[in-house]
Amino acid sequence: MYTLFIDTHNIDINLAIYKDGDLLDTRVKSSTLHHSDNIMPLLSELLKTNNLKVNEINSIFCVNGPGSFTGVRLGVTIAKTLAYTLNIPIRTITSLEMFSVSSNSDKEKLVIIKDLKGCFGGLFTSDNKLIGEYFYKNNSEFDEYIEANDLKENIVENKVDFNKLYEFAMTKETINPHKVNPIYIKVIEALKNDKKSNI
Repeated sequence: MYTLFIDTHNIDINLAIYKDGDLLDTRVKSSTLHHSDNIMPLLSELLKTNNLKVNEINSIFCVNGPGSFTGVRLGVTIAKTLAYTLNIPIRTITSLEMFSVSSNSDKEKLVIIKDLKGCFGGLFTSDNKLIGEYFYKNNSEFDEYIEANDLKENIVENKVDFNKLYEFAMTKETINPHKVNPIYIKVIEALKNDKKSNI
């Protein structure tokens, strides 16, 4: 059984193929603003190198955000299209879960993904359960948040452990491909602010 992993939420494209739960091969490519040019050739190369045809993929999981608006949409669209056309199970994990799971920290973990104006974030328990909600804070808000909550030492690196990812993803329920959607934390925050202004 072959499982495909797709992640395009940020600067890097992360792809992986697993065979019967064991990591078979990966591709990681930095392609800022060029994911749409690079992902399909990279996926084709990954399959070809491992003598696989796309219809041999038996399941798929992908990162559905938060992150780059266009990047997240690209990876999710490819993943759900493959799941639908191949009629295979699909699961999703968030980009913040991905880095939490990949970390070896044995304490509460603050996962952040930076962009030009601020960062997405989430606080996780040592066993990768989300505490509260995901957030987006601009740079000054984030600095205040870190200082007020004394969390500087809890920030984990944005590294990917493909083996841990698979184990975590398989604990998730499969989803109807039509219901797989990107997560846009910035939009949620914008709506919250709009509601506050109308009170």
